[in-house]
Amino acid sequence: MFARFILHFRNKSGAGKDNIPPLPLNKTVVEVFADFLRYLFSCAADYIKATHTYRSNLWKSVENDIEFVLSHPNGWEGAQLQEMQKAAIAAGLIRDDTSGHARLRFAAEGEAILHYALRNDLHTNTLTNGDGVVIVDAGGGTIGISSYRYNTTTGGKETFDEMSTPQCHFHGYVFVTVNARIFIESEPTRNV
Repeated sequence: MFARFILHFRNKSGAGKDNIPPLPLNKTVVEVFADFLRYLFSCAADYIKATHTYRSNLWKSVENDIEFVLSHPNGWEGAQLQEMQKAAIAAGLIRDDTSGHARLRFAAEGEAILHYALRNDLHTNTLTNGDGVVIVDAGGGTIGISSYRYNTTTGGKETFDEMSTPQCHFHGYVFVTVNARIFIESEPTRNV
């Protein structure tokens, strides 16, 4: 599921400013995202309480120590991440203090996908030192492109370093769908 409202966090002067569905009246993107996070958190808590053997005891033992990782499109930095942090605070996920802020982390989508691939499909034993990996995330609102170089040291430590600045293009399926509809509706009917 892609929450289109997330696109309202983007840099307002950049590409992709057109054709983004509007926010509900009298709501900011921070308020909408806070509502969304609150809902997801409530669903996760209810699921854990209802399905785990120890139910409420398990939940009580972890509910104040949960660490949250929010992913975001490549290239989102300070301003967008601060707004996302405000939403996490407004949703009640974290407190607005140093210890609360320490429980929230951010990961660019390209980086998150690299970690997922390393745990599931991409085996480092098939890579040699210096090999590159390119991640193309064709998502709902953006297309993210990230490239990493695989490195090993003499001690056997494996790392992936960015080969170039990650890119983010506002050409995800939301924009494809909107532009296709505009094109189809503007084309005169043809007799075949």
